[in-house]
Amino acid sequence: MHITLVNMPWASIDFPSLALGILKRRVADEFPGSRVDVVNANLDYLDWITERAGLTREEYNFCWDSYFTGYSEWIFSSALYDDPHWRNSEFADLVAEAVPGDMLNKGRQLHALAPEYMESLVGRILADRPDVVGFSTTFAQNSAVLAAARLIKKTAPDVCVVLGGGNCDGPMGAALHRGFPFVDYVNRGEGEMSFTRLLTCLRDGSDPADVPGLCWRGADGTSHANAMSAAPLPASALVTPDYTDYFEQHAASRAGAMAEPHLVVESSRGCWWGQKHHCTFCGLNGSFMEFRSKSPERFVDELLAMTERHQVLNVAVADNILDMTYLRSVVPRLAEAACDLRISYEIKSNMRREQLASLVAAGIHYVQPGIESLSGRVLKLMDKGVTGCQNVRMLRDAESVSLGVVWNYLFGFPDETEEDYEAVIDQFPAIHHLAPPNGVTRIAIERFSPYFNRPELGFGDLRPAAHYAVIYDLPESELRDMAYVFDAAHRGISTTQAERLEKAVETWRHEFPQGRLTQCDLTDSIVLTNTRPGFAWRTMRIEEPWETAAFRLLEQPCTRDVLRKKLRADSHHIAAEDVSALLALWRTRGLLFEDGGQTVHVVPHAANQDLRRWVTRDGSPALVPALLHGQERRTPEASAATALRCWRERDEETRERAGIYRGEERYEDTAVETVSDLVARGTQHVALPRPVIIGQGDPESDRQAVRGLTHVRELTGHGLSVDWDLDLGTEIGQWRLFSHLYPPRSVAGPDGDAVLDQWRTTFHMNKCGYRRGMGFVEVTDLRHGTQRRVIMRKVHQGKLASLLDGAPVADFRQREREAFTKSGLVHRIGSLLWWLPSRITRWPVVG
Repeated sequence: MHITLVNMPWASIDFPSLALGILKRRVADEFPGSRVDVVNANLDYLDWITERAGLTREEYNFCWDSYFTGYSEWIFSSALYDDPHWRNSEFADLVAEAVPGDMLNKGRQLHALAPEYMESLVGRILADRPDVVGFSTTFAQNSAVLAAARLIKKTAPDVCVVLGGGNCDGPMGAALHRGFPFVDYVNRGEGEMSFTRLLTCLRDGSDPADVPGLCWRGADGTSHANAMSAAPLPASALVTPDYTDYFEQHAASRAGAMAEPHLVVESSRGCWWGQKHHCTFCGLNGSFMEFRSKSPERFVDELLAMTERHQVLNVAVADNILDMTYLRSVVPRLAEAACDLRISYEIKSNMRREQLASLVAAGIHYVQPGIESLSGRVLKLMDKGVTGCQNVRMLRDAESVSLGVVWNYLFGFPDETEEDYEAVIDQFPAIHHLAPPNGVTRIAIERFSPYFNRPELGFGDLRPAAHYAVIYDLPESELRDMAYVFDAAHRGISTTQAERLEKAVETWRHEFPQGRLTQCDLTDSIVLTNTRPGFAWRTMRIEEPWETAAFRLLEQPCTRDVLRKKLRADSHHIAAEDVSALLALWRTRGLLFEDGGQTVHVVPHAANQDLRRWVTRDGSPALVPALLHGQERRTPEASAATALRCWRERDEETRERAGIYRGEERYEDTAVETVSDLVARGTQHVALPRPVIIGQGDPESDRQAVRGLTHVRELTGHGLSVDWDLDLGTEIGQWRLFSHLYPPRSVAGPDGDAVLDQWRTTFHMNKCGYRRGMGFVEVTDLRHGTQRRVIMRKVHQGKLASLLDGAPVADFRQREREAFTKSGLVHRIGSLLWWLPSRITRWPVVG
């Protein structure tokens, strides 16, 4: 049997299909003599359409992300109904306010070309003569999937067409089967068992009526829908996906130059919080909310094996929520692995700072904590189980440990009031240094959510979202069963208040890259640094014993009375009016967030947060220019210093404060070890004792130059700022080789100032960095404008380790020396070969 599985647009080009990867592995295991191919039509479409109409990554992502407006599905409706002008004007009128004019014009162009693309795709699929073509359809893939299914059945009636995926869950799958007779079967629910049982029926000619959840047709074409399984698959039945086809196609596609590929893995299904308290707006886990997770040992082994097989270190975990027991099992094991992962995970927002720090140590650098709002009352309407202050604490502690946070601000809940937003919006300037929402969104009513299932919660008059009737030529009764998103009368705050919220978040997003508020806790006092535009002060010290105690107590949300009680328990007998006066002072300085009678401070621990923030300039990432403004050009002075000087804070004004200077550290040839030790002890800024001078021509000078460069490279990789001076000598024209290092204070030579200006303007973290994988090293290089990704296989770990600190040229064969220097990743400095890329340990936030 020959089975072809197809992943249609608008699936993300960055990620393989988890569903199809699982089915490929499952079918290969159950039918060892069969042929199973995965066609990544999303990548194929990107190549095809770019040649004809031009499509940028940003435009593709807009389509992928526009599911709730119907824009992405409408594009392929022309192919579904074989009409390149299918309901053009009706759709334009519908989305005029939601879709920018340039994208509406682009959409019309793509819409007109969609039938031609579908002919091309289906011709190539059928050329391989498959017996079964299976489509996974989730969110914005429906119309593209149906268009391809129609044409396959029209061209090759004997080919069996099967649909499955999130868009087929429950009544939606039955409606798809009824409404589109060219679809032979629809798998509803988890497909691992039902799809293989269907294939068995097809192979043996047996009756499909016993396959749970399956929609099938009788001899007269009548649609039948089997009852769905009453129980979800156990975690032990979840298989490891096979992504071979995706990574091969991605490497050959335009997508390879647009985006780094990611692995998609799952450690669990369902939601343990949703089992207890289903968030009122959430429609995920439609048929099976029950939480089940893989054993920690199996998940870690599976993840590391997949990174080794596909030589990819970016990982997206598809789970709805982190299994909290993994903090004591999976997380420590990943932290111990010799693998520099970049993992994204969904978590609950009430996790503590030490737990978040353990995630980062394990390679989990981005989280989606489901914050949704900063109003405790609105969060209670959602049944989120957290408060506004807890959500702000989450944002603050994530900044402390360099953890990226992804979230959206939701509104439009029944019974929310204008007052629920007034006090929160007024406090936004105090948290402009914390990760802002990606956007502001009125909640959509999703099938399977409590708002859909329980009209008494406030949304009684539901109807399929308006775009379904424009995209599909079906009666409303069928659309009601097929739709996932529903329209209802708006609830909650007024349009005026919603616009104020949107404008306030837009300001927050604008201010975030340059806003900074941090603390250095010196035990006997706490020094704060502020660069947020909304507050005039730069640095301050909290030093009264009871005030430092109060500040530390406000690490956790508490009421004023609880704060006084805890102060008394710590032998600080302070009058209520004094506590109130202190909180009022701190409020005016933007140190506090208050909600629901609770208060929490908003000051992360210093971690050079501003160096992790990027803006996009001329299509390329860069730091906000002001972040390096205080680093004045200086003429190097003769110095007898022989040690590194270290500070707890990089801000120049704060560095003048008592207690911020940490003292001197050894300046030797063991920079990798030295810098790791400095980071562990809270160092944020380092000054080298002498200039780095390249090209003096004697072995000792070469060694001194490499010593300096190695320290700068290691400090840069750990996100520390550095005071250093550089003399490239005759090599000044090659300065871009070093442009991934933290910019020096001065560059010697007649062109030094011009070089320094360019260096500072284009510098950002991880501009040229490496990561360790299982049996390989990955290098990402953006020094010359475009991204270059290099996979170094069969790396000799001993030789790489020697290059990190500078290795004698004589230790390498001529062929090795030439290969290293040609790669641009190793540079010869006199008698030494030196490894250029810094090790990536922290990841940026793009503003």
